[in-house]
Amino acid sequence: MKVIPRTDKGYTQDPTHYLNFRRFNKQAGNFVLLEAGFGFSKKMRWGQYGFSRKQLNNILSKKIIRLDFEEPNKFFVGDNPDEYDGDFYKIFTICPYTADWLNKRQGNKKHIPIYFPFNEQYIPKETPKKYDIIYTGHILSKPILKDIKTISKFNHRVVSNSDHPLVTNKSTSYQEKLLLISQSRITLVHNLLYLNPRHIYNVWKFPDWQENKAFRFIPKWYRSWRLTDYVIAPQLKSRLFEAAFSKSLILCKRDPFNLVERYFKENQEFVYFEEGKLEEKIKNILENFRIYEKIIDQAFKKAVKNYTTKEFFLRYLKDLV
Repeated sequence: MKVIPRTDKGYTQDPTHYLNFRRFNKQAGNFVLLEAGFGFSKKMRWGQYGFSRKQLNNILSKKIIRLDFEEPNKFFVGDNPDEYDGDFYKIFTICPYTADWLNKRQGNKKHIPIYFPFNEQYIPKETPKKYDIIYTGHILSKPILKDIKTISKFNHRVVSNSDHPLVTNKSTSYQEKLLLISQSRITLVHNLLYLNPRHIYNVWKFPDWQENKAFRFIPKWYRSWRLTDYVIAPQLKSRLFEAAFSKSLILCKRDPFNLVERYFKENQEFVYFEEGKLEEKIKNILENFRIYEKIIDQAFKKAVKNYTTKEFFLRYLKDLV
């Protein structure tokens, strides 16, 4: 197995820079694995790696596996995987709805839904809790900002590259982010994308877009949709798994997709909060934290057993022919 890691593009805390599947090179067959960061624009495809024509031809002559952590949001920024999916033998994607849709429209079964693997080499050591709650991620929509304003009422951390006064730790390293999560009793999690008109317009370019269940809340026409409305789509977030591996309680926003339930059990390995009731839920958890420690432990055990990069390699790559 030849591994092509992600280039240095992307934000500092992006976990796809730390997958390190290279350590399994000699344990798998004769194929190429692209770890992440392929697509969006032509500059982000084969040209980003700086291969010579001979090197690229050699790669293209082999079976190529792609890990795709940007579905379905790549469709919202104008990407069209029909232009390059033909180069790949298998495509592992974090969006089960998009996998089904693309398999149908492309007439194959190469798209396979996966969890977001976590490199077990980065599991933080257990540490005393210093903070009540943490959020990690960009602040790109009013619903997210609303939840961050709520957690700011507590002893909180916000790790982000966004330039906002509520950010407490800006552009930290990946390791520092994980440390902060491990020091937090609760991790605020959502698995949603909030779409703007440009995003929706880009989806409309696909004549069969309505067959993707990830797009089921996208309106057919502008006249049936007020620009003040928030249109949502699902995206499985790495912070869900980072919280589990860091022994921080997964407090997940309930939504119509609920991707979290594919990987963890409600009230056994994570808990939900409802829209408008975040502050009340946090207070209840903090007042009864000992009750929730069992949930944290069970999520950690589930994650270590099932969601590491090593387990991913054994399950999906080791015997790939």
